[in-house]
Amino acid sequence: MDMHTLVDHGTRLAGLRDWIAGQGLDGVILTSADAFQNEDAPEHDRDIAWLTGFTGTLAHALVMAEGAVFLVDGRYGIQATQQVDGADWTFGHIHDAPLGDWLRDRAAARNIGYDPMRWSVAQMERLRDKAGTATLTPCDDPFDAIWSDRPAMPQAPLRAMPEAEAGRSAGDKLQWVAQALDGLGAGVWVETRPDNIAWLFNMRGGDVAMNPLPLSFAAITAEGAAHWFIDPFKCKDIRPEGVILHPIEVFIPWLKDQTVACAFDPAFTPDAVEQALGESRHAKGLVTIEKALKTRAELDGFRRAHLDDAVAMAHFGHWLSEVMRGEDRPDESAAAAQLESFRARSDAYQEPSFVTIAATGGNAAMCHYHPPAQGSARLSRDAVFLCDSGGQYAGGTTDVTRTYAFAPVGDEVRRIATAVLRGFIALSRAQFPDGTMPHQIDALARAPLWDMGLDYDHGTGHNVGHNLLVHEHPHRIGQKPNPFPLRSGHVLTLEPGFYEADVWGIRVENQVEVVARDAGFIGFDPMTLVPIDLGLYDLDALDAGERGWIDSYHARVREAVAPLLSGAVRDWLIAATAPLDQRAPQLSESR
Repeated sequence: MDMHTLVDHGTRLAGLRDWIAGQGLDGVILTSADAFQNEDAPEHDRDIAWLTGFTGTLAHALVMAEGAVFLVDGRYGIQATQQVDGADWTFGHIHDAPLGDWLRDRAAARNIGYDPMRWSVAQMERLRDKAGTATLTPCDDPFDAIWSDRPAMPQAPLRAMPEAEAGRSAGDKLQWVAQALDGLGAGVWVETRPDNIAWLFNMRGGDVAMNPLPLSFAAITAEGAAHWFIDPFKCKDIRPEGVILHPIEVFIPWLKDQTVACAFDPAFTPDAVEQALGESRHAKGLVTIEKALKTRAELDGFRRAHLDDAVAMAHFGHWLSEVMRGEDRPDESAAAAQLESFRARSDAYQEPSFVTIAATGGNAAMCHYHPPAQGSARLSRDAVFLCDSGGQYAGGTTDVTRTYAFAPVGDEVRRIATAVLRGFIALSRAQFPDGTMPHQIDALARAPLWDMGLDYDHGTGHNVGHNLLVHEHPHRIGQKPNPFPLRSGHVLTLEPGFYEADVWGIRVENQVEVVARDAGFIGFDPMTLVPIDLGLYDLDALDAGERGWIDSYHARVREAVAPLLSGAVRDWLIAATAPLDQRAPQLSESR
């Protein structure tokens, strides 16, 4: 971070403190989320990045006259200290020492402002419960006043998701919501998640890069009437049938006029919504849970997308194997661009599903590292290379991570990498009762690392949307309780890893479908069809079941993908998926 950047962000922080004083407040709390609780916000709402320089997707902050606190989770701990000026900010862990604790300890008897459109009902309930004597007061968006060249809100046009791809009509979904309202004793469902709205109306947008969403709000009545609060410019080329359109600015006033009970999901609905309503009902995850259960058409689309992705990843794997033999090796940014070019060869490809994490050596220890376009690190034969990437395809969304070794690795790296692989295989092979909660199986992936006194500070898996968000709710495989049962038809990732700060990192990730097994049990069936680079691992340390799983998975990859390839790329794939007892010795297995 250069001094110009430090001075600029320090000036911006001073401007925020001036605004706080002008409002008669003692401080303000900030969140990286926008009014729609998106993980990736539009540029208009990336105010924490503008204020601090932090480019990650999750952060909370407390700013007061005498200090400022910056909180991130385990994915971003290293990144935050590199991007945010430690002279101005105190760093903390968003889960181990959450914002409520800082409010209680640092803001006792103080009046702290918050933007009620940016914090959800559930978040504010937790903060008020934990904040002790601190008072939390709704306030205006401070960045409207202090960010003079703030970007405008995006206006990307809508596009339809064909019913043949969705597998269910918008009318059927709206009727389902109307029936659910009867059970809730409410007359209106208020929906503030753009991915849920896109799913309900069988529409997609483009307001945030790599997230095919129309930023908007919606309300569905018990009679099945649908009200969509959206910038009318987005609807100039397509108007969903049977939906009443309103300017997005009238959303809160419209809610204030309602005389019936309105229901919503408190986990994602802005606190301003509850403040606007006379009578409300909470229904956690209503639309989110229904959306997560994929239709047969959606699952078929996912499989087509993963075949296209497998072809691109095969070309990438072959390209890596060739280019790393030479002296003119690419940097991280060039490698990410090359992978993007392979994906773009598919007619069904639209855009990445997130910014590619192409990380060599110590950069791989930052879970969500993004290589700069200029000056990114050059790939080295002596360093592992972690590549986490995905695509948005017409039929589905993909997310895959592979970690590559181009030369022998040290014994300790091999030992740890093998533990990660064994955890990945254990979770991939597992079967468990239908309705198991995601957190109940997380330990299967961590146990081999735990046996070594090691762990990783991120979740083990998440839902994936159907041409929607790559990080979809509600399911999270992780150590925190996640009270949403797993059912056949859910789509998730499995992605254990390990990270040694400034030295190296590893992650192995497949996207999987939850499928029915025998006698009331379920398990995972891989959708990802990409060879696992085996150069990092001590294959002799694997037991027969683990070796059998690798051979079975690679046979499936070979059978599905090899017919779609030709020449040297096909030869590479066949060699990369060869049975373990037939594999030619690799450099990385030599001693």
